[in-house]
Amino acid sequence: MNRFALSRRELLFAAAALAFVAATSLAAFLFLAWRVEGILAARQAAVIDAEIRFLTLVDEEEGRPVLIRTIARRLKQTNDDQPIHALIDKDNTTYLAGDVDWPPGLVADGSLREIKTFRRRHGEQVTGFGRALTLRDGAKVLVGRDRTGPSSVEQALTEVILITLAALVIVAVAFVMLLNRALLLRIDAVVTAARRIIAGNLHERVPVQGGDDEFERLSAVLNTMLDKNETHINQMRLVTDAIAHDLRLPLQRVKADLERAQRLHDESERTQAFARADAEIDDALSTFNALIEITRAQSGIGADALETIDLSTIVRDVAELFEPVAEDKQQTLATHDTPARARGQGTLLRQALGNLIQNAITFSPEGATITVSTAQNAGGTVSLIVQDTGPGIPEADRATALQPFGRLSRDKNADGKGLGLALVAACAKLHGGRLTLESAGQGLRVVMELPAAQS
Repeated sequence: MNRFALSRRELLFAAAALAFVAATSLAAFLFLAWRVEGILAARQAAVIDAEIRFLTLVDEEEGRPVLIRTIARRLKQTNDDQPIHALIDKDNTTYLAGDVDWPPGLVADGSLREIKTFRRRHGEQVTGFGRALTLRDGAKVLVGRDRTGPSSVEQALTEVILITLAALVIVAVAFVMLLNRALLLRIDAVVTAARRIIAGNLHERVPVQGGDDEFERLSAVLNTMLDKNETHINQMRLVTDAIAHDLRLPLQRVKADLERAQRLHDESERTQAFARADAEIDDALSTFNALIEITRAQSGIGADALETIDLSTIVRDVAELFEPVAEDKQQTLATHDTPARARGQGTLLRQALGNLIQNAITFSPEGATITVSTAQNAGGTVSLIVQDTGPGIPEADRATALQPFGRLSRDKNADGKGLGLALVAACAKLHGGRLTLESAGQGLRVVMELPAAQS
């Protein structure tokens, strides 16, 4: 099927548009014709008035014979309006001059009247308008214009109307066809891109021509949506691959421990096997729970349950919780809590800050100092900052570190699944903020910037 063919709905729309254009144009031209006809009638009435005054003056000053010759001469001067002249004696019996019969019952009082009579030479009926006057001796003279057939002006106007209407219809049909083709080309581009995406080409995008019309704005919005969808799908693939890789071994160990426990007769050994399986299950559940929290935060779940939070209180509470852990590694956990208030979820912010402090403790050497602080920024934001003196993260690896299971190759033997920073980044996104990793000389400086609470 020709993709550029007009559908039934489009044909109906085109027919309605053409009917509207034709009706509007016809109404406009009919109004124009009415106005032109009125103007012409007024001009012709003025000509009739001038003509009858002239003939009356000729009769008064030069006599009846000259008037008769003048009327004859006037009749030879043919024009498109076909003049009407008639002159009869005072008894209404002798026809003196003219080209039409005197209309029956016509009153010669000088009023402009409709005239219906017959042409004397051909006997054809004449319909027009004119004035009749009674001369000084009782004779009557009639001057008018024949409107039986259209005048040259009316003919020209009719031709213009018909030609213009035909041209409008042709232009309208051509415009509808071109518009239909242009619209279908744009729609076809979107459909083609959608089909390729459905086929698995997630990198495909709707073509953008760089304009500023509705299609361009729609294409830009669709491409933004496709970019986010591709990012989410890639993240899901990454998480799925990481789960398959990182949880396969623990689940295999659980299965092996349970099978071993069934074969063991020694109660203590069976207890140890069950304990190892229980620990492996707890580790797997912890990983799944972290992934659920990341997914919820990235999806925006809970964004409508934000409240005003005092970040200084969160810093003091979480730091107090991790002080014993830092002391076990002979590390110093210092806090600098500048008053700062944000809109957020207290539990999720505590978990995020705990992950940052736990990472700092894990990757900082013994005797290191870990600083946790808050800051009030210009531009209506506040920050939670954790700075350590560990090895840091190279700039090229920071984007990877923020992804779920995004562990660096140097940390493959370290505890954890690589979900901590991903959860913090998702938490910042949920709160309308951002997470940045910065170099701090010797160590890493992690800044979670959040919108400040309105006072």
